[in-house]
Amino acid sequence: MCLRRAVEDAVAGAPLDDEEKRCLEEAGLYRDGLLAPRPYLIFRALQSGARLDLAKLSRLLSWQDFEEVLMYIFEGWGYSAQRDVRLDCGGRRFEFDVVAWSRERVLVVEAKHWKYGGGRWATVARNHLDKVAKCLDKLRSLAPRVLPVVITLSSVSDIVEGVPVLSIALLADFLRNVDNLDDQILVLT
Repeated sequence: MCLRRAVEDAVAGAPLDDEEKRCLEEAGLYRDGLLAPRPYLIFRALQSGARLDLAKLSRLLSWQDFEEVLMYIFEGWGYSAQRDVRLDCGGRRFEFDVVAWSRERVLVVEAKHWKYGGGRWATVARNHLDKVAKCLDKLRSLAPRVLPVVITLSSVSDIVEGVPVLSIALLADFLRNVDNLDDQILVLT
């Protein structure tokens, strides 16, 4: 409880009281007046079992920090992860926000730090799928199964042409159940 409140206040930029500072210090996130970076604060609180409102906290982050939180979450689930991956594929250069891989699969993430997506999610998912398909051979060098995914901070949970479009708040559930979703989501091999 203490860690959740301290992280929420720290991410929001609110002044920390002595109890919050002590709590963060015990977690190794605050020392000599220095606070760990906000994406790392969120990740460590999640790792400690704090029940955070990820979508709400993500709204307080820059899009770069949002991508970094995603990277930490993937790493916490045992994936290797990298941000801002640029690949030359078919004579064109493509950029992927986050690529996370394990022995079994590569998750290629289009991260959208959007509060609302509305009707744009279908276009985002299709464009992302097109980029992933064009770089499939290079992405498959990381693992045999490639999954395009769109992750945002808005409250969305949809599958567009096999591409999951989901809120960061649902990411842990998605990762927990990804092996059981093969009949619902697009897996490129």
